[in-house]
Amino acid sequence: MTQAILTASNYLQDAIEGLVDLVKQWRRARVRKAMARKTYKALNELSDRDLKDLGIGRSDIPSIAHGTFADKRMETRTTTNKNLKGWV
Repeated sequence: MTQAILTASNYLQDAIEGLVDLVKQWRRARVRKAMARKTYKALNELSDRDLKDLGIGRSDIPSIAHGTFADKRMETRTTTNKNLKGWV
């Protein structure tokens, strides 16, 4: 009898933990979506001149808001001069 109660308790505890995790994921997704909407709205309200000063175009706004923006110009590439190896 004790084993059956412990088994049922474990199933119930696992179900509750799963539900809590689901609610936490849902809240994180809501916060992420709210931030994306806020960022999109703020960038969309800027003039074309302001966006140009920032180095972005109107077509970049959705990807910036969702955090998927990747610009090759932002990457830092360093090259080394083989002739100066050991001196600099």
